Amino acid sequence: MSKNNLPTSKNASVLKKPDIDKQSLKTAQIEFDNNGLPYSSQFDDIYFDYQDGCSQSVQVFIEGNDLDRQWLEYSADKSSPFVIAETGFGTGLNFFLTLKRFESFIASHNPDWTLRFISTEKYPMTADDLNQALQLFPEFDVYRQEFLSQYQLSESKQVLNIRMLDNKVDLQIHLQDATAAFASLEPKSFAHVDAWFLDGFAPKKNPEMWHQGLFMQLARLSKPGTTLATFTVAGIVRRGLEKQGFAVTRKKHQQYKSQTLVASYTGFPKADNINGYKRRTSPNKPQHVTIIGGGLASACAAYSLVKRGIKVNVFCQDKELAQGASANAIGAIYPLLHQQKDEISEFYQAGFNVAKNFYQQLISQGFNYTHGFDGLIEVAYKDALKERLQIFEKKPVWPEELVSVIDAAQVNRLSGMDINQPGLWIPEAGWVSPPELVKAIFTAAGQLGQCKVKYNTKVESIEKMATGRFLLTTNKGQKQIQTLVLCTGADTVNLAIADELPLSIVRGQVSQLQATTASKPLKTVICHKGYLTPTVNELHCIGATFDKKDSDTSTRNADNRYNFETLTRLLGNIGNWQLEDIKDAKARLRCCTPDHLPMVGAMPDIAGHKKAYQHLGKDKNWRFEQSPPVVEGLYVMTGMGARGLCSAPLLAEILACELVNETYPVSAEQLFQLAPNRFIIRDLIRSKAG
Repeated sequence: MSKNNLPTSKNASVLKKPDIDKQSLKTAQIEFDNNGLPYSSQFDDIYFDYQDGCSQSVQVFIEGNDLDRQWLEYSADKSSPFVIAETGFGTGLNFFLTLKRFESFIASHNPDWTLRFISTEKYPMTADDLNQALQLFPEFDVYRQEFLSQYQLSESKQVLNIRMLDNKVDLQIHLQDATAAFASLEPKSFAHVDAWFLDGFAPKKNPEMWHQGLFMQLARLSKPGTTLATFTVAGIVRRGLEKQGFAVTRKKHQQYKSQTLVASYTGFPKADNINGYKRRTSPNKPQHVTIIGGGLASACAAYSLVKRGIKVNVFCQDKELAQGASANAIGAIYPLLHQQKDEISEFYQAGFNVAKNFYQQLISQGFNYTHGFDGLIEVAYKDALKERLQIFEKKPVWPEELVSVIDAAQVNRLSGMDINQPGLWIPEAGWVSPPELVKAIFTAAGQLGQCKVKYNTKVESIEKMATGRFLLTTNKGQKQIQTLVLCTGADTVNLAIADELPLSIVRGQVSQLQATTASKPLKTVICHKGYLTPTVNELHCIGATFDKKDSDTSTRNADNRYNFETLTRLLGNIGNWQLEDIKDAKARLRCCTPDHLPMVGAMPDIAGHKKAYQHLGKDKNWRFEQSPPVVEGLYVMTGMGARGLCSAPLLAEILACELVNETYPVSAEQLFQLAPNRFIIRDLIRSKAG
């Protein structure tokens, strides 16, 4: 081992030893000084410091890996040992220090598992050299003879297997280069390495060992949480470890006025800023899935699942579909686009593309619903919005076929009405009848596979059973479910099993306005502070109100007046309407999240997150690879606010991919931005979660 960054012994002349034949085995070229300190003439370096070799090794490797704590917390069946792996066996100093420490641990705790110590050594010492080097440490005398009796070098052996402490410790020394040794290692009786002793002569002395191939093997044999410690602080080592997914920190040793590196494996390279808590693993593909909800989210989820061969049962609390937020007569489909690309805009751009293609595909397959894909105009009705148009025009970040700036004359021509204001033009946007669309999707799902809708079935409570199944109490009795998806919209907040999700209810009232001679030419959806749709059945839809923490779904004349006055104040009375032209209205509840993005995925185990990721409160950049704790078998797809038409098809595909273990249709960053557990992670980082 090299301690070049620590104090070394230089107080004596070196005693030369005659060379021996090392053509085949290539044993180490050792010289001993007059203190008996072994020195490598091949690498021009000492193996350990004469004065402090033991204490330094203990501090760097045993304490750097926090082995006392790891052993105390280690829980495994008897077939799974605790594994330490080392680069550079050298004199065996690290091994014997670990052996001594483990013997004390056995005496105190009597573990039912064994310790496996896997080391590598390209240039092993002869037994005589080892014996001489170990005589510097009388505390190892009790182990030395038992060890040396099994340390028998041979040209035919690539691995030495040595048993110690009544077979409680299994030492394997691979007599080859560390990278090659670890590359050939395919764990069978153990799953991974628990702690690494990254030892060996310093990178400047032995550059052949320290390279990316070695770091790749360390990562391959590690698990999330595997620890590592090394004497060297060389940049090539730190960068190499970080590139393979180790979170590396420097540790100061005041006693020796030195620094070392300690690390923990996360599985995420430093260049990849995705923390492990963003990752989700999928179970085996379920045969049956039950969905609660009868709206657009439920329809899209059912379709995405049945097309993958999964049988779906849907519990709808109403006598027919689309009676909740999907009940409005007309809904607009368009992406939310900001001046600069951000996670919200990028998601809705992706969602819009998936939704548009899906809805048009349904039509091409003969599943009809009332619709119009004639574009949408966001009108710049005030100076601040006109300035926004200039930013869009001067620094375009979105493709022109998605959105472009148009002047007042173009707005009038494209819309078919004299709006006389500039705006943003989204040519592929449009509108649909949500109730008809929901029914069309369920019809399509039924033709693809088995999809049964059970009407008038209200789920009153959900309980996780000891068997792992869910007990659903409904108005029609109790049912046991293995895999459950909540597409329950605003009703999600009333389910105890999901009450820790930060969902909120926002009431919205949409008014239906009688078409007039002046308004009938309208061809596109018009967005201002609210929106105005083209005529369907002689009616326009205008709206909508936005009332937080209001769950009353009865319609209000005051809200109709608000919708009407907002429209005519911002756009002028372009349709020559009167307030009395409002013929109908609907008030429904939107389900919203704090960050204005929906959520989809496994229901998080909140308590489990607080335990698994508590370190985030101390270090927001701490990296994890282990999958987040979840309520097995329970999934949620909600929080779509007023943009379900744009987001539901993509969310459904994400959900289905998670359930059947397919590649996600979004990036890992977007996946986390939609994950239900993102809020508890953010709270942990802010140390809000107790």
